[in-house]
Amino acid sequence: MRKHMLRILLGTVYVCLLMTLLLYQAGLFGERREWAVAVLGTLFLGVALAVVLALYLRVNDQIKKQMREQSKTAAQKSRRQDSSLSGGSYEETYDRFLAVMENRALSERELEVAWLLYRGYTNRQIGESLFIAETTVKKHVSHIYQKMDVCSRKEFRGTVQSGALSGSCAGG
Repeated sequence: MRKHMLRILLGTVYVCLLMTLLLYQAGLFGERREWAVAVLGTLFLGVALAVVLALYLRVNDQIKKQMREQSKTAAQKSRRQDSSLSGGSYEETYDRFLAVMENRALSERELEVAWLLYRGYTNRQIGESLFIAETTVKKHVSHIYQKMDVCSRKEFRGTVQSGALSGSCAGG
């Protein structure tokens, strides 16, 4: 999060410096200057601009690298979870999932959320995958739990894996 804020700050500083340089060159800052003063002022602003741009690009590259590593790690985790869910292929696992969920009266969106929930995604990851807010994901998860009569992710996964018709949510 700090890197994103730094990137925004550096971008803003870059734009401000660029505007300052343009206004300086247009002669809108101060009175008429000597040629040497104008060149030095322009040089100073140009160097400051280059430094800010270099910092911005460096932070941007670090953010991209971090995001690639996170997505690579998430993809590896997802593949491990998919293969360990039931010992079968992805298609077989999905077909078994659909067979268990068939009579649960889930909406299409709840079914999408349930699949990602079954695969071990967090609410945040589900929201990012389906382009919905995390609070919306929480609401869908709550409805899924009610319809499945379960109280937790662990119970949900166990119910789906066993193919049981109802969970055992003690809390109601």
